[in-house]
Amino acid sequence: MTAPTLRRAIIFTRDLAGMTRFYRDVIGLTVIETSKGWVDFEAGGTRIALHATDAEMGEGPIKLAFFAADVAVMRAMLVARGAASFGPVKSFGALQLCDGFDPDGNAVQLSNRP
Repeated sequence: MTAPTLRRAIIFTRDLAGMTRFYRDVIGLTVIETSKGWVDFEAGGTRIALHATDAEMGEGPIKLAFFAADVAVMRAMLVARGAASFGPVKSFGALQLCDGFDPDGNAVQLSNRP
């Protein structure tokens, strides 16, 4: 199995409307998906997603999300390579996610979200 592909950078925000206006109207990115508390932008070879939160930014304001067609298999491969911080795979219907941290504590996610 090859290395995962960076699919999106997720920015957690308390001002979803203001951040959406900035990335859409100022930066000029195209919105490709919206749902409650979520805005996904096309940003060249990857995506930038805004994720609304009211919580403290405990894990940091940005998470790098890597695509994996089979999240459980990719998680097992990364854990075998020494990525001990990855938690269990969580399923939300067809969506599978697995969260972890790099050595500096930056949030990293494996996801099968296109």
